[in-house]
Amino acid sequence: MIAPPVITMSNKIASRLAVLTYHGILPCGGRLPPGWSARHAIDARAFRAQLDAIAQRAMHPVRVAELDCMAPAPGPVAITFDDGHLSDHTIAAPELQVRGFTATFFITWAFVGQAGYLRREHVRELHTRGFEIGSHGLTHKRLTTVGPAELWREALDSRRRLEDLVDAQVSSFALPHGAYSDAVLQALWAAGYRRIMTSDFGYARRRDSVMHRMGVMAHVGPRQFRAFLGAGRGWALRHRLREAISKRIGARVARLANI
Repeated sequence: MIAPPVITMSNKIASRLAVLTYHGILPCGGRLPPGWSARHAIDARAFRAQLDAIAQRAMHPVRVAELDCMAPAPGPVAITFDDGHLSDHTIAAPELQVRGFTATFFITWAFVGQAGYLRREHVRELHTRGFEIGSHGLTHKRLTTVGPAELWREALDSRRRLEDLVDAQVSSFALPHGAYSDAVLQALWAAGYRRIMTSDFGYARRRDSVMHRMGVMAHVGPRQFRAFLGAGRGWALRHRLREAISKRIGARVARLANI
């Protein structure tokens, strides 16, 4: 029997991983393309400043697929992108590469080729430039609302199509709308995914198979972003609680407005 590793305070901190989630990135002064969420889209100027903050802290961006084989190193951070917006190719990838950063792009297959989203050649190019391609589902449906057969298609067909497109293994999955259940997780593992990305706010650990992430939204300012990178588990838990309370209050106000 292999004994579990001894966890000291120093390697507890080293095992903590900030996984950042981005969506669309708008050119400075650009309009929101059809289908994009204003709450999730950030300005390119803010995005560049956030990447510079990562560089200034001497953090080391890693791809999700590398977590099993990477040697322990101080300051790891995983930069992820959901949906497959066109800005992944036109803004995010160039800004990442100029800083020597890597990232994981989670692609929704049904969005590929639509206005404002990546085309097939863009997805292939991201892969050839050294970025990881992951799945964000076949159609971006909330997986907790579909039956077993459709859930299996969302999990397996999206993976197979992306693997055929980039001629490489796709081993990571980001949950559409952040929705999951035990049945969803079991289907994703059965389809061959090793890492599943949630929208649950908090730090992850490199050994986790289901990982918390930190959504970088339009309202996130420089101070809050710096907290994302290393404020600690207690701060992350308080932030998650504040978000949950805010959502409940917003939902209650909306219900009262409709009475």
